[in-house]
Amino acid sequence: MTESHLILIVDDSLTQLAVLQDLLQSSGYATATAQNGMQAIASVYHSPPDLILSDILMPELNGYHLCRLLKNDPLTKDIPIILLSNLSEPNDRFWGEKAGADFFLEKSTDLDQILAAVQSFLTSRPPKAPPSSRHLNEPEGKDIRNQITGILDRLLYESTISNEVLKLTRLTHDTTLMAKELFNFLSIICRYSAAGILIREGTEKYLLCLQLTEPVPTRFVEQAKKVMLRDAGLDLDNRFKCRFVLIDQEHVTEQATPAQFQVIKAIPIRDGNELLASITLFEGGKRRLTDGMRHALDIIGDRFQIVAQYLKQIKEIENVKADLVSMLVHDMRSPLTGISGFTDVLAEGILGQVSTEQRDALKNIQGGCDQLLQLIDDILDYSKLEAGKMKVSLSPLNLGPLVHQVINPLSAVFAENGLALTIDIPACTPQVLADEKQLSRVFANLLSNAAKFTPQGGQVTISVQSEGCCPETRGTRCLCITITDTGCGIPAEQQKILFNRYEQLPTATVYRKGTGLGLAICKEIINLHNGEIWVDSPADQKGHCGSRFTFTLPIAQPKS
Repeated sequence: MTESHLILIVDDSLTQLAVLQDLLQSSGYATATAQNGMQAIASVYHSPPDLILSDILMPELNGYHLCRLLKNDPLTKDIPIILLSNLSEPNDRFWGEKAGADFFLEKSTDLDQILAAVQSFLTSRPPKAPPSSRHLNEPEGKDIRNQITGILDRLLYESTISNEVLKLTRLTHDTTLMAKELFNFLSIICRYSAAGILIREGTEKYLLCLQLTEPVPTRFVEQAKKVMLRDAGLDLDNRFKCRFVLIDQEHVTEQATPAQFQVIKAIPIRDGNELLASITLFEGGKRRLTDGMRHALDIIGDRFQIVAQYLKQIKEIENVKADLVSMLVHDMRSPLTGISGFTDVLAEGILGQVSTEQRDALKNIQGGCDQLLQLIDDILDYSKLEAGKMKVSLSPLNLGPLVHQVINPLSAVFAENGLALTIDIPACTPQVLADEKQLSRVFANLLSNAAKFTPQGGQVTISVQSEGCCPETRGTRCLCITITDTGCGIPAEQQKILFNRYEQLPTATVYRKGTGLGLAICKEIINLHNGEIWVDSPADQKGHCGSRFTFTLPIAQPKS
């Protein structure tokens, strides 16, 4: 029976109110009327209707605002709202949909169509209760305004959270930094002992980042990793590679008795059945999340899905580009090798006498070929590293002999530029667990850059020190290796992207040759060693800024 359905008609035109009221009452519906949004809200909380039919342009509170307020109040969000207006532009319908309207009709629409729209919403909806039993204490104007203020405050709160999370899309080039920024925001929203985030970085590649906000026992780090990998269904899958980063390592303690930690919030972030990311909060004390905190975390999870989907698309595009570039440069190797070989033949006079000018020209051609072949090697190696196809063979290594081995081919470059090289690696320095070939490549790249960007008579220093533990495990200590120069320094904004592929310093005062892949390759190699690499430009006592590249390597465990 339609008599029990109550429809609220909202319009500042008395004529329109009368027409709609006659239409609906003649069809057996009960009606209530309001001439503006404020009256409508009072009516809704006084006698909750089964459907609202509202105009848009009204005094005090228009139809868009009325719709948005009611749809964002848990008590009224399920009431269907049909916006009925003379506005007919596409953007009017757009704003109606964004405000949460369930349907949009023009006032010029035939009355039968309006009635059909009303019936389509109410046919399958049982009336809430007879109108006589729905009456509550009628709110006063002050109460209505307080209700509106509360809803607007919540909307502002939710939109602020959304904006802060969506800002993370600018950090898709550095997922570790993205995770750190998310943790900073999470710590503002609520309190917890530790937070973890698992982010898919590519095909079978993940980043697991754990933030500690207070002292936790050593055992907790491994437990937290296992929990997050298990919940993601990755604990039994040996195909994937997971890079682990531990933030605020100083909070890890050697407690004899591990504290009991529990998961107070787990937020899986999916695209269909595919897991893109997950956020997990751990608590070791008695703190619990309030309803407000849970609501905020749900919004964070919902908005981070957009960030994760954007990251996925970026990685897919990068993979397609990398595959295309790898294919092209691979096909370039054979003709370049041929050009290089025949250039040598010509330069040596095998095919006839060559003048001095011709030999110099051939030398330039040979130099160009060598540079292109080096670029091809870098691109192919970086593609393998990024795709996880390059393996490292880790074994105990002494840094001192390895560094001297790398320096020998570069000594002429340092001497030519009048650079002083200091190696501060004590004989008692423990062995590191590393791949000799790949680690040599890291040292060669960083030292070549130091020689290239340090002015005549400058200083380059290699030093080591034991520093905390490696990001991968608490149990493995790590060694910090630092290469410092007295060059021009690197601006802070450039430091953030310097390890991206094809990035080079935008300086016109230094002649540079390179592919822009060297530091990107260094970063991937250090990641394979479960270490980290970063750069800063500290000022010395005289105010001069050079560059300081630092990377960590796990210390090899002594044989028992």
